[in-house]
Formats: sequence, C-alpha cells, structure tokens
Amino acid sequence: MNPLLPMVPDLPLALFRKSQFIAVLGRCLSLLAAVTVISSSLPPVIAQTDGTAGGIHAEQAKQPAAPAPAAGVSAPGQPAAGSIAGPGFAPSAGGFTGYGEPPLPGASIAPATAPSFAAPGLDNPFQYTNPKAPAGDPALTGVIGTMESIPTELPGPDKLIPLAGKLPPIRLEAMYNEPVNLKDCLSYAILHNLPIRISEAGMTSQKWLFVSQAGGFLPNINMQFLQQLQSGSSLVGGVIPLSFHTPFTNAQVLGQQYLFKGGSVLFGTLQALHQFRAARAQYHGSINDNLMTVGLGYYNLLLQQTLLQIQIRAVDVSRAQLVLNRQLEHAGTGTRFNVLQSETQLASDEQNLLNQQVVFRIAAINLATLMNLNLGVNIVPSDSEVKKVRLIDSALDINRLINIAILNRPELKQYQELRLAARRNMQLQAAPLYPQFQMFGTIAGNGATLQSHHVVIPGQLELVALPNVISSGPPAATTSSAPLAGNVPIYQAGVTETRPSLGDRQMRKSYTMGMQCNWNFSGMGVPNIGNIESAKALARQTTLQANQQLLAVLQQVRTSYLNSQTAERLVDVSSKAVVSSSEQLRLARVRLANGVGTNIDVLQAQQVWVQALVNKASAIIQYNNAQVQLLRDIGIITVDALTSGRLVRG
Repeated sequence: MNPLLPMVPDLPLALFRKSQFIAVLGRCLSLLAAVTVISSSLPPVIAQTDGTAGGIHAEQAKQPAAPAPAAGVSAPGQPAAGSIAGPGFAPSAGGFTGYGEPPLPGASIAPATAPSFAAPGLDNPFQYTNPKAPAGDPALTGVIGTMESIPTELPGPDKLIPLAGKLPPIRLEAMYNEPVNLKDCLSYAILHNLPIRISEAGMTSQKWLFVSQAGGFLPNINMQFLQQLQSGSSLVGGVIPLSFHTPFTNAQVLGQQYLFKGGSVLFGTLQALHQFRAARAQYHGSINDNLMTVGLGYYNLLLQQTLLQIQIRAVDVSRAQLVLNRQLEHAGTGTRFNVLQSETQLASDEQNLLNQQVVFRIAAINLATLMNLNLGVNIVPSDSEVKKVRLIDSALDINRLINIAILNRPELKQYQELRLAARRNMQLQAAPLYPQFQMFGTIAGNGATLQSHHVVIPGQLELVALPNVISSGPPAATTSSAPLAGNVPIYQAGVTETRPSLGDRQMRKSYTMGMQCNWNFSGMGVPNIGNIESAKALARQTTLQANQQLLAVLQQVRTSYLNSQTAERLVDVSSKAVVSSSEQLRLARVRLANGVGTNIDVLQAQQVWVQALVNKASAIIQYNNAQVQLLRDIGIITVDALTSGRLVRG
C-alpha cells in the first residue's frame, strides 16, 4: 500500500502515481508561493493589547514571521510586471519554477519577502507598520489606522472612475475645490447663514417695537397752521351791498402729557421688552441650531470622503482577487465560475465607487447650502484623519448636564420671556377700564397775516349821546315820520371824531393751560372684559408651552447623553470587527488558494471586511455627531467649544 494514502485520503488515487507525483508537488509549491504574495496585499491582522476575541492574541503578534518563500505573479495585461495587480503587491526580480512544473504561460514567479508587522504599542494599540511598504502607502496604512481614528485623504484622480468625459474627478461639475476645516465652516456660517440672518432681522424688529412702546412715556406735541383768504361781496339783509377782502391766519402748538392711561403705556412697554428678549433668545437658539447643523454637515462630508477611500480600497482588493482566480484558472486548480464571481464582485464595487463619488459631492453641496456659500465651490475636508473628538468631559453625569441645560438653553429663556409678555398683555387689556388723566397747554396765534403788515385806518365821525337830559316831555316837533309817544327823555347829542391811524394786521398770541380727566366705558366695558379673559387664556397657553419646551429639553439631553455613550462603545466594537474581518478575509483567500475553501467564502469575507470598515468610520462620525448634539442640547455650543479641543467641564 502507498504510505501517502492515509495522509491525503480525499485526493484521487491517480494523483499518487509515480508518473504524476512530481508534477503535482511542483504545482502545489508554485501556488503556495503565489498565495504568500497575495496574502501580503490583504489588510494586516492587528493585535489587541488584551489578547481577546476580535483578532489574534498579542503574544501571537509578537512572534516573528516565518521565512516562507513568496512570489509575485503577473498575468498578461496586468500593469506591473513581476507582480499581481492590486494594493500591497511588491514586484521582485529573479523568478524560479516549481519542482517538475513549468511556469504559467505569460506569467513569471519571483521570490519576495513576506511583510512583518511590529507589535502594538501601549500608546497606539491599533497601529501597525510594514517595513517593506513605502511611507504613507494608503494601500497598507490608509484604512484601519488606530482604534479611535482612520487616516483619510483626498484620493487622486487615477484612483477614481470618471463619470463622464467632461466631469473631472472629485469636483465633478464644481468650479474648483476648496479645502476647509471645521472652524472655517462654523465661522463662515455665523456671518452668512440665512436662518441666522433671518432670526437676527426678527430680533432687530422687536427691538424697535420696544423703543416705539417706550416712547409712550414722552409728551405729545401737536402743531397746526391754517391760512385762508375770504374775498368777494354780499348783500346784507338782501338789500345793502357789502364787499370784503379778509385774510385769516391761525397757528397753534398743543403740548399733551398723559399722567395716567390705565397702565397701557407701562404694561405695553413691559410686554414689548419681554417680546424683544424672547426674540433675542430665539436668535441665540438659531445660532446654536445652525452651528450644530453645520458641524453635523462637516462631519458627514468627512465621513463620505472616508467611505470613498474605503470603496477605492474595496475595488483594489476585488481586482487582486480577480487576478488570483485567473491565476488559479490558468494553473488548472480554479474554475471559470470563480473568475466570473470575482468579476461580478469587482463590477459591484466599481458601481459603489461611482455612487460614492456622487454622494461625496452631494454632501459638499449640502454643507455649502447650510453655509450660504457658492454651490459651485466644492468643499473638501482638510483633516488628515477621522478621529474621535470628545467635547464634553466624561465626568459630567446626566444630572449635571441637565442643570447646565436649564441654565443655558435659549429656548427656555425664550418661552420664559413669552410667558411674562403674556401676563403683561392681561394688564394691557384691562387698561381701558381705568380713567385717563392728562395735562395740556396750547400756544395759539390769530390774525390777518403771519408777518407784520401795516395798513392805514381812515378817520371817522360818530354821533354819541351825552349824559345831560334836556327835556322829559314830548318835543314840539320831530324829524321822524313817527312821533314819540309818552314822556321820553331827550339827551344832549355830540359828535366823536376818530382820527386816521396806522394799524398792524399781524396775528395776536394767546395761551391756554389745563388738565383733563376722561373715564369712558365703551359698550359698558363688555368688550374689554372679553379681551381680558382672552389674554388670560393666552397666558395659560404660553405657560403650558414653556412646560412643554422644558420637557423637550430634558428629553433631548437624556437622549443625546445615551447616544453619546452608545456611540463611544460602538467605536471600540467596530474597531475589533475590522481586525477580525481582516484576518477572516486573509484566511479565506489562503484557504481558497490551498483548495480547502471556496470563492464564495472569499467574497463573503470581503463584503464583511468592507462593511466593518464602513461601520468603524460611521461609528467615529456618529460619536462626533453625538458630542455636537449633546453640546447643543445643553446650550453651550460655540465655535470655540467645537474646535478648541478643550473639554466642557460644567
């Protein structure tokens, strides 16, 4: 019996015929050499400091790599001679052939050294290095990064797929790219954001309404001027003709000061003051909301850039897998079905890459819209990595956060001022039921002309009766047609002469001062009573709205706190998933090359690995968003709090 049969019972007996043994052994050695180079392109296995599940143990990572021979395979039409196309494959010269097996047609096999990875450090337990890789090689260091960060950069045009012949990569239809950081976006948004400017205009309007109401304490000044001319003729008694030409001028200034108007001036001013303060609080709330929105928009843009980088990495890995399956097909150990599966996976990854390019540009458009920036400018993040950004000290518990929110949330201040304004409105509606007292004074002038105008007044003779009585009996004769009856006293008569004079027709001045009290009940006061009751109902409604807003603030703080705690834990879990999925993908490809695995296993492992990278990037951004949301919910979000790096400690 052949002694090799117990060792490989699953292989056909024909393989162990003496005439074919050497050829099969040489082919296996060639495939093992190719698999060694293929595995070097996979995401490295990252050791964890605690040695728990999710990756290899730390002590295993510290073991030196075995000096197994490696080879690079170059298929016809591949870009790099002497190496398999794909990330992480280093070409090398000096090929060799397997024992009894000639090299594949159109391919060369070259020895290479498998990369060795340094043991993790205490400061950065998820950092890895590859001494054979060039510094900053994104294929080896651009995806996993550390436990709490992922290196990111704007990919080059050669790594992307053109959407159309006239659309350049990254910026697409935009005019140019503009690198910005978070502070730039926030500072620009405060000055140009449309919701903030709209709220500011509303606050300004309420400020001048308050000034208008406060002007009721000042006296009223009414000025009037009248100038007219009466000219023409008329018949006195319908018989005597009379001609006239009379100019007339009247001017007066009335000063009026209300001492009491039922409280309408005072309570109206207080109501306008509270409404202005409410508008100011709303303006500050608008700033907080839009700072949060811009911050979330920037982090979303950073996430989309990282996802674009991950999709590029996924396309590279799919291309490498396709090359491997083609090599296995040429070697006779693979099938055409596996090649077609790899081509399908590559096409799917390229579709995702195309979609991600558009999503990245749309995220930039959305951020530019929030900032009120020209949409023709393509905003790109200038950050070199996606990392956790802690804004609030973890020592602050939920009760302390709630106290901070109650003291600083502008929405609570807004509704508090609206509640006070509603109470003042009740007193304002009751003002017409009270008496009104006022003092007034008038300076008036009446005359023919406004300016000095002199005319000559002609002289005249006038018959007047003197006090001396001449006789009390009837006269002997009268000049009148009707004689006097009875005893009528007859006075001595005289003539008075008025000499001509020079007269001034300018108006004369007069003064009036007084005090007035009015107490009116329109409709027996029923309309006013109805207004008072309506104001009471509105005040009650405003109080309930203030309580509702308080509950909403408490709900937001507690929800944001829980989301922040959950997101922080998700970062740790997703980092472990990246480590384990990287090792899973490597082992799946090794198993496929050794004939004990299937291509489906590799494709599934690749999808899991890509999804793990996406989940990690999303978890980091989710944590940053949760911190921004919590900072806004406690009411102390500012540009400095978001960008300075100093923790909020209460």
